[in-house]
Amino acid sequence: MPDAADAANGAPSDAVVREAIAWWTRLQSGVADAGEQQSCRDWLAQDPAHRVAWDRLQAIGRDARRVPAALAHTALHAPASRGRRTALRSLLAVAGVAATGWTGYRHAPWQRLVADYSTAVGERRALALADGLRVTLNSDSAVRVNVRGSARDIDLLRGEMLVQADPRPGAQALRVDTGHGELRAERARFDLRRTADDVRVGVYEGSVALLRQGVLTPLSAGERLAYADDADLGRAAADPDGLAWVDGMVVAKEWRLDDFAGYLARQRVGVIRVDPAVAHLRLSGVFPLDDAERALKALEHTLPITVTRHTQYWLQVGPRDA
Repeated sequence: MPDAADAANGAPSDAVVREAIAWWTRLQSGVADAGEQQSCRDWLAQDPAHRVAWDRLQAIGRDARRVPAALAHTALHAPASRGRRTALRSLLAVAGVAATGWTGYRHAPWQRLVADYSTAVGERRALALADGLRVTLNSDSAVRVNVRGSARDIDLLRGEMLVQADPRPGAQALRVDTGHGELRAERARFDLRRTADDVRVGVYEGSVALLRQGVLTPLSAGERLAYADDADLGRAAADPDGLAWVDGMVVAKEWRLDDFAGYLARQRVGVIRVDPAVAHLRLSGVFPLDDAERALKALEHTLPITVTRHTQYWLQVGPRDA
């Protein structure tokens, strides 16, 4: 049965999501018989949370248009055969989850299934979660939220967000679960990004405290912290230009070309390949975040590179021919 707290928040529990994915994978494989199809319908009717998880899964499935067309066509339209099942597994791998299990869940796009709010790749979203609490989600991000009563809790499941928190009478301090510790703030403007390996948080106004392994570490305006479960804290200066993504821009200051391409790649579906021969080149400037090809081609005037688009999903950056 779904967890009561999750149901109250409108998000299905992890267990229900796992069941939904198992049913979806089975039905899409082409080997489910009429009895299994009926069993799936029965499962959907057992609990409203089952329907919520299924509907969210179906919505994500519609994002198949973001997957290269040839792969999606093979996976979804081929005859029910071993070949189709192989293609389906490839499609699920692109989406971040293997058809055989749940091992990729923690850091794959399927966190959108259990999130209260999420963004697709290339999407940004501003949210007013409560009086005095505003959040902007960057591309491919997902959060769970509990702002009932005096509670002000956010779980950052994946991705990146900018938070503006102001104290309110009767409300608890904001708590943000990052997966590698808990952030607490009364009044602060800060951003944080969670990856599969670590968390990075920068404070621009007010102050934030990190509770990790029983130790409380304060972080003041102008500071940035990087940390993980089993690593030391890395402290540095926060750079306000790092928030340019909120306005759809990226500010680069002596960045390596491969790092710049990697940053742009987080905002688009597909890959950007940078030839090792030019990966070390440095660049500075302000560039559009939502048009990687235009941003990279602008560098052809200042760097000895050539940008080639092989398909809608594949950009290649290589050395300019002599």
